[in-house]
Amino acid sequence: MKQATHSGFLFRQLLARELAAKYKSTTLGVFWYIAQPLLMLAVYTAVFSGIFKVRWPGVENSATFALMLFAGLIIFNLFSEVLTTSPGLITGQPNYVKKVVFPLEILSVVRVAAAVVTALISLIVLFAAQWLVTGHIGPWFLAAPVILASLFPLLLAISWLVASFGVYLRDVGQLVGLVASVFLFISPIFFPATAIPAEMRFLVEFNPLVAPIEQLRAVTLRDVAPDLVGLFYHFAIWSVVAFLVLKVFRRLAKGFADVI
Repeated sequence: MKQATHSGFLFRQLLARELAAKYKSTTLGVFWYIAQPLLMLAVYTAVFSGIFKVRWPGVENSATFALMLFAGLIIFNLFSEVLTTSPGLITGQPNYVKKVVFPLEILSVVRVAAAVVTALISLIVLFAAQWLVTGHIGPWFLAAPVILASLFPLLLAISWLVASFGVYLRDVGQLVGLVASVFLFISPIFFPATAIPAEMRFLVEFNPLVAPIEQLRAVTLRDVAPDLVGLFYHFAIWSVVAFLVLKVFRRLAKGFADVI
């Protein structure tokens, strides 16, 4: 019980520091949590609906297209933030590595939790934008945080794996940026999953971001109940994967101090 209390306190302290440090040295500070997704949304919307004239089936105006795009970006940005910041998670904290009693795996838990907080702020932005555009918010919008929660084990597995490999293979930091770019264009962000040609359906079947993106759009923009069975299977499968990756992380962690 005492150990659990100590771990909970440590997690809260590290999470608070992580959130405060992200934009601490900037002029606008925490305002960037809102400004960054809005600026990215504006750029992508201008490029894909204004320049390339991308059209979404059933969507007639650029404002609604922007909402579709933004909903997809919330999931992708959550995934991308964890993926691209995890390679230096351990190497950037050498003092923690040298502390024998410090649970290094909690660094990934904090990183994922911080990314989820950012995604929740983006959900608030989506809520406000949808209200301004459509004048209506469906009750199923409240289920959106459940979809983000279902991603937690997937994100933990990614962070633990990338963080541990990043200690021994410094090239991982360069590779994850490329991987994130690939997922940006093979995920249904700029297009619905149904638009993927039959010969490329494997991109849907093996892409763990497809279901959460489609589910988030369903509950927020179409006011459709979430597929709880699908979300449960997604959560359960990745929980098993995360458990196995954690065992790998802890085994590799025994040599972190020798490398760092």
